[in-house]
Amino acid sequence: MRYRNQVWVFACAIVLATAATSAAAYAEDAAGCQKPPAAQTLDTQWPINIGQLAQQLVVYRCTDYMKDVAAAVDRAQNWIERRSPEVENPAVVFDIDETSLSNWDVIYHDRFAYFADGGCVLSSKVACGWHDWFVSARSTAIAPTLALFRIIQSLHDKNGGKIPVFFITGRRDEPDMRAATETNLRKEGFDSWERLFLRPVDDKGFVSVYKAEARREIEQKYRIIANLGDQYSDLIGEPDNNHAEKCFKIPDPFYFIPPDLPPAGLKCLSR
Repeated sequence: MRYRNQVWVFACAIVLATAATSAAAYAEDAAGCQKPPAAQTLDTQWPINIGQLAQQLVVYRCTDYMKDVAAAVDRAQNWIERRSPEVENPAVVFDIDETSLSNWDVIYHDRFAYFADGGCVLSSKVACGWHDWFVSARSTAIAPTLALFRIIQSLHDKNGGKIPVFFITGRRDEPDMRAATETNLRKEGFDSWERLFLRPVDDKGFVSVYKAEARREIEQKYRIIANLGDQYSDLIGEPDNNHAEKCFKIPDPFYFIPPDLPPAGLKCLSR
């Protein structure tokens, strides 16, 4: 019995050490977190100072961000685990950027600005172009989402079938972008999915419309039980149908993609 207790204590120590290491990877190892700015209360009277706001976004990324992501993903996991065995042909939809893969390195390098074009050398003081960043396949897995992805692979539906995962991204469907996105996902551990949707090159409308249409296409064969995204544009559909039983908003205060949350809210969030 004494030996078993020693093994149990040792195992607990390993778990705690692993958790501590993971927490460090979430915070101190992120760009800008080795010497983060000091936390401070902002003056929220208009106009807000954007330089001070940017500093506090770095503080948030280095402290509470990943905990908030994990909490949102945990809610999704609880629902998916409960709902999967209740229905036939369920499916789960993931957004990619800031939901499955993190672009924090370029976000921090560009100080929350967006530059579509240009090279991307993070060691330089020149702004980094997002297209070159994407095709370099250097985005990193968001750990809670990756863990959920792997859990979903172990689940089964009402008839014992697997639960397919679909990725729907606002990245453009160019050959180099598709190849890099697939490579990046697999490299970071997202090694199996049903289909990857990229936005048509000639699409000039709201990204939310394209994403809703992609989910509508999935619904021709599957029942989308969960949709995860960091932007409301990942989740919104028509006024009476968001094309997912439930949707889960992943925290992202670093950038915003319209449209905003409609006045009546999203049905998939409120249920």
